[in-house]
Amino acid sequence: MFSRRKRRKPPVLGIVILALVLLGIAACCVAGTFHVELQFENRQEIVLEYGSDFTPEPATAVIKSSLFGEYLLTESANVYHSVRTDTVGSYDVVYSAGFLWMQESITQHVTVRDTQAPTITLVPDEDTTTLPGEEYQEAGFSAWDGYDGDITHLVQKRQEGSTVIYTVTDSSGNTAEIRRTIRIDDSVAPELTLKGETEMSVYFGTQFEDPGYTAVDNVDGVLTDKVQVQSDVNVYAFGSYTVTYTVTDSYGNTATITRKVTVVPAKQPQVAPPNGKVIYLTFDDGPSEHTARLLEILKKYNVKATFFVTNSSPMSILADMASDGHSIGVHTASHVYREIYASEEAFFRDFKIVHDKIEEITGIKTTLMRFPGGSSNTVSCFNKGIMSRLTKLVTDYGLQYFDWNVNSNDAGGTVSSEDVYNNVIAGVSGKDYSVVLQHDIHGYSVDAVELIIQWGLANGYTFLPLDSTSPGCHHTIRN
Repeated sequence: MFSRRKRRKPPVLGIVILALVLLGIAACCVAGTFHVELQFENRQEIVLEYGSDFTPEPATAVIKSSLFGEYLLTESANVYHSVRTDTVGSYDVVYSAGFLWMQESITQHVTVRDTQAPTITLVPDEDTTTLPGEEYQEAGFSAWDGYDGDITHLVQKRQEGSTVIYTVTDSSGNTAEIRRTIRIDDSVAPELTLKGETEMSVYFGTQFEDPGYTAVDNVDGVLTDKVQVQSDVNVYAFGSYTVTYTVTDSYGNTATITRKVTVVPAKQPQVAPPNGKVIYLTFDDGPSEHTARLLEILKKYNVKATFFVTNSSPMSILADMASDGHSIGVHTASHVYREIYASEEAFFRDFKIVHDKIEEITGIKTTLMRFPGGSSNTVSCFNKGIMSRLTKLVTDYGLQYFDWNVNSNDAGGTVSSEDVYNNVIAGVSGKDYSVVLQHDIHGYSVDAVELIIQWGLANGYTFLPLDSTSPGCHHTIRN
């Protein structure tokens, strides 16, 4: 017999309960009592520094109901982002969670910024100096930015006095500045240049005329007017001398240069014997009481003569001699042989007294002279060889000494004008040129002058004063 299996009854009660729950939940959701909520601490926009680390903040998802409270859904909500801290820009971080048909998402903004200024590095230049007014010669620099890399080419610089300011701005607008203090100084001495030769010769007794110089400084410019000149040149003493030129710029740099000057024997003018028959009337030892009368006689015939004067009165008459066109030379101040020829120094001391007096009264710096007693004198023999030395010295000094080839003998045995006249005429006759020795301190010698002039003019002679080119009629030196 067949048995009959019992049919199971469906779990009606369970189904009903589940349906009621779902219906309740749906009703609650519809009523707004259920929703998914994302929870995390920082909901503000996040700003990150370029190159920093970034980890999204974890978020918790809960189900909240106004009727049933809050239920944890998950402690790690879904997080989606593409944030790159190695690239400046704006990014989004998206948090999301869901339950059944309920979904929730939140977007958080993240900004990656570069706020770090670049770094400027200067090449050291402690030993470098910059000339005043000139631009600093750059020693070197570099600029590096954490985001842009090498931005040396973007560096801007400017110089303000003794400071060079370097600035650079990166692509994010961050600016860096650094300053270099420069040493402004001038260590270069002026350039001092001599005009003319660095070694020169100057004739004895002639003025040393400096050819000049120039001084130029790299900062101060032309400094020629600041040059200091020190010279020990003595044109009245043979030898070599040094002229020193010195100039200092405003920074204390000094330049010095020297010139060597050698005083050498004077160059004597070429002797030019006169053309035709010439008489040179010369008068020693004046002026005297007879000199004014002599000048009148000479003026009467327009004859020019030569006076070798002493330091005797009236010296003022020398001005008349000069204005009348006569030549004036030095004879002696004292005419004391023992004093004059005691030494070379003694001779020139005596000489200088008369020489300076002539220049003082007439303005003439004469080079004409006659030795007391003539160059052939023997009154100086107490000082052996002094005349040999003096004749060379005066020639080296640029002086012209004159002896005579016609002697009136008015300082010897002749004491009358007639004898003076005869002596002169006899001496002149037969000579192309004659240098006549007379003394205007003797009246009888002056008395003979007019007759001598008349005879000379009548016989075709010309009367001339001596000058530096006239024949010296030098005697044979006997000491």
